Amino acid sequence: MRPTDTLAPAPALAPAPAPEPPPAVPPMPTVPPLLVASPVSVHRLVPAAGQFGPAAEVPGPYLTALPPAAAPTTPPAPRPRAHAAPLPRRRRSSCAPATTFEAALTDLAAEGSTGALHGPDGAVHLSGGLVVHAEAPGAATVGHLLTGAGRITVREWEDSLLLGAGRLAEYLLGSGLAGAGELELARLAATLDGAQDALAQHGGELRFDPAARPVFALARPLSVLELRGAIGRRRSLLDGCWPSAELDRAPLLATGAAPTRRTAVPHRRRQALLAAADGTRTAPELARLLGRSTYGTLLDVRQLAAAGLLAVPRPAAVPDPPPAAVSPAAVPPAAPPDVLLPPGPRSYDSADPEVGLLLRLRAALEAL
Repeated sequence: MRPTDTLAPAPALAPAPAPEPPPAVPPMPTVPPLLVASPVSVHRLVPAAGQFGPAAEVPGPYLTALPPAAAPTTPPAPRPRAHAAPLPRRRRSSCAPATTFEAALTDLAAEGSTGALHGPDGAVHLSGGLVVHAEAPGAATVGHLLTGAGRITVREWEDSLLLGAGRLAEYLLGSGLAGAGELELARLAATLDGAQDALAQHGGELRFDPAARPVFALARPLSVLELRGAIGRRRSLLDGCWPSAELDRAPLLATGAAPTRRTAVPHRRRQALLAAADGTRTAPELARLLGRSTYGTLLDVRQLAAAGLLAVPRPAAVPDPPPAAVSPAAVPPAAPPDVLLPPGPRSYDSADPEVGLLLRLRAALEAL
């Protein structure tokens, strides 16, 4: 063993020299990613001052914005505004009254009037500016609808008119002859039927009676705008089936031909309508006879007319009267001619042997 005094501590390791820093590399300019060039305007990138020279530009179609200092301070000149062509003026708005009756009814409803507006072809009853009933000479009534549906008999309806005078609706409900739902449905159908004829009035004298009260009134009154919208939808459906109103008031006749197209009229209703169309009844008269609403009958009539099953009978052609007999004494004598001319040459029949002989003799004499 070596003595402890001869042992020397191990020399400490020298620290490793620090690595030299890498040579400085000039910073590269920050270039934005390449974008799709705009077909309108392309601005080049403006480099930082001192990187590539005082007036250097980086090539390339880089779509960038100018720096705030280089942005234009004056606003661009306003573009001349092109004047659009004026829109065509509508003849009338869909909310504007189409007839004089509609205009008068709209004015009365705006004032909150109560009473009845009468015209030559129908009347509309108002209560506080709302429509509670409408009636027309050719429209179905509540009585026709109830008796036509078989809910009550004609005798019961006539007795109700006598016993329930002034309170007919309460009497029908109290006696059990009609339910609340079916009575309201009949009142609504009668109101719309009457309003269809009343709103179409465009001439004649109009009269407003503030003391008039209807026999039947709707449990839920309608506004004038709602009433006009419902009537407009009805007219659109009628025109879609048959675009002519000649069938609405003319006598109808069943043609007896095979249908040319399918219709939505049920078989039993179609047979009843064709059997009643004898050439003397109009559509409102057929509606009263069958106990149906006028609008429903008109809709069926137009569908059947489009299928060739109904038509308006044409009047028979009246022959011209025979000429009146004229007596010979009434005929004036023919005036004599002013200049007398010799008679013209007569025609001869060459097939006659005597005429042929004379013609040959004349020819021989002329040949000498």
